[in-house]
Parts: sequence; C-alpha cells; structure tokens
Amino acid sequence: MKLKRLISSIICIGLFVLAACLSFPEIAQAKACTLRIIGWEGYMDTSFAKPFEQKYGCKVVSTYAGSSDEMYAKIKASKGKTYDLVTASGDLTKRLYDAHLVEAIDLSLVPNYKDLFPIFQQPAYNTFDGKPYGVSIAWGPDFLIYDKSVVKSEPKSWDVLYQPEYQGKVSLPDYPIFNADIALWKGSSHIYDISKDQLATEIKPDLFRLRPQVRKFWNSQGELAQLFLNKEISLAWGWPVAIEELKRANFPVGATIPQEGTTGWSDSWMLLKGSPNKEIAHAWMDYMLTGEAQKPMTEVTGYWAVSKQVLPLLTAEQRRDSHLEDIENYYSQIHFWETVPNYDDWVALWNEFRGQ
Repeated sequence: MKLKRLISSIICIGLFVLAACLSFPEIAQAKACTLRIIGWEGYMDTSFAKPFEQKYGCKVVSTYAGSSDEMYAKIKASKGKTYDLVTASGDLTKRLYDAHLVEAIDLSLVPNYKDLFPIFQQPAYNTFDGKPYGVSIAWGPDFLIYDKSVVKSEPKSWDVLYQPEYQGKVSLPDYPIFNADIALWKGSSHIYDISKDQLATEIKPDLFRLRPQVRKFWNSQGELAQLFLNKEISLAWGWPVAIEELKRANFPVGATIPQEGTTGWSDSWMLLKGSPNKEIAHAWMDYMLTGEAQKPMTEVTGYWAVSKQVLPLLTAEQRRDSHLEDIENYYSQIHFWETVPNYDDWVALWNEFRGQ
C-alpha cells in the first residue's frame, strides 16, 4: 500500500512539473539553455537581452571585461569551457584566430547579416582565410572627454592632456593599445606597426611625460564616469558609455575629437571554439542585427549602429549624430585598432609607464 502511494505521488509530481513546463516553455528552456558571453560593458544590457531570453527561452550570462587583454587571458584560461561568445575589437580578433580559440561563423544562420552596412560585411578585421570569423556589433571613436565646468572651451588638441593645470587630473585606460594614440599625435602613419626600438625612441618620451598628469588608470567606463562625478579628474581618454552615463547624471560633460584625429574600434561577435551552444549563439548574433536590438544598444552604450535595420527607428538627429548618413566617409577618418604583431613589447613599455 505504501509503495502504491509513493508511486502515485511520484506520478502526480511528474505530471505537475510537465504541466508547468508546457505552460511556461521559456522557463523550461531557460533551465536547459545558457548563453555565456564575455565582452565590453553595455553589449549584453538587459534592455535588449531580456526580449531575446523571452523569445528563445535561453538565459544570457554576461561577463564584462575592461580590456581586450583581459578577455584574451580569461578565454585562454577557460579552455573553451566557460564562454560561448566574445565581443572582440580589432586588436583582439586576429589574436584569437591565431591562437585557434575561435571558429568560423555560419552565415546561413545569420540571415540579418545581409542588412549590415557594406563596410561591415566581411571586413579585414574579422575575416581570415576568406571566411567570416565575426559579426559586427558596433563601432566608434575614442574621445577626449572633459568636465565643461573646469575646461571652459572645447580642446582643439590632445596636447591639453599635458598642460600643467591638469596635473593629476587626467584619466587614461589601463591598456597598452594607447601607445598607438601617442604615435598618432606625433603624426605617424603606421600607428599599429611600431618596432621595439621605435617604442623606446619615439613613443616612450611623450608617453612618460603624461605620467604626472594621470590621477588614475580606468578599467571600466563606470569607473571613469565616477571619477568625473567625484571631481577627481577633469580630462580623460574614453568611450561613449561613460559620456552617456554622465549625461544621465546631468554632469556637464563635453566630448570631442581633436585636430590630430583619433583611434577607434569596430567590434565583432566571435564564436569560441568548443562552445556547446553554437545554434543559440548564432541566433543571438542574428538578433543583435535587428533594429529592435540595435536601437537600445546604441542608446545604452552611445556606440554607433552597424545594421541598416535601425535607420527607420532613429530620428534624423540620431542618424546625423551617429554618422549613419555619411558612414563610409566618417569611418575612413578613424584609425581603428588592429592586432599588433609585437604586442609583448607594447605591454612591456606600458607596464614600465604605469609603474613610474
């Protein structure tokens, strides 16, 4: 008798669970499906991740990183067991490919790929051996950000970072790729191809002159925004995420691209080798090219869209501000990050600079 009751109870519980799963399939699926992404802050924000989760019944788990170096180290250490996708900038894409940490994208599973602006379809920074290893996400320049209550007029040159009145009031990224900015300011035309000797003779003197100016090296845009809000800094090299956060806080933030020009980034989703969630990873990449995802992504991050699907959803002012109406011309003026062949030399110089 007791055995019959036990069996009946088990059957009832099983039927109850089955009914719940049938009534709420997204919950049942979410338990079985988790999409794990490592990348730049803002790219997996809940404002557009949540609709994806509801549609596909798959939980998006985000790990934010402050630099390409951090992403590379974590991916390599995970041995393909921790992440499915990475948001890779141009200084990371080839490093991941050369290390055999990523695999080619199946574009048949990304039908919205066709709606990318032409410059983002199989660009050099995510195409290797003629195959697409990435799907573009967003792009933009590195800005000179300033506190308008302290810096009264818009700076015309990056030289403002060296001015004595801003000693200890500057923030820079904790990121060796910044060496390229020094090269750009000096007028170099090959800012990502700098030998060890050139680093020592051409970059080091101007880089090290900046050290007394630096209050802190930032590791996230939230940290950078807080430095401004705390009035610890007046100037910084930074990204639109911090600018948008400061605007939301009604901070008197200014941002400009000085006359020397600037570096920038064009980011891609890349599929990590060994991912057990390839199908849902492709679904995410495809979803992120829709206007419904691109619009909130640009609003949260301040980054600029890559898909034509977003155009009908933006105002004329938004399209103008993000240069979507003259995208190819504006894009050509930014010195986008590239994978540096002698990156270890760049890291060594940067570590020496930081340790001063």
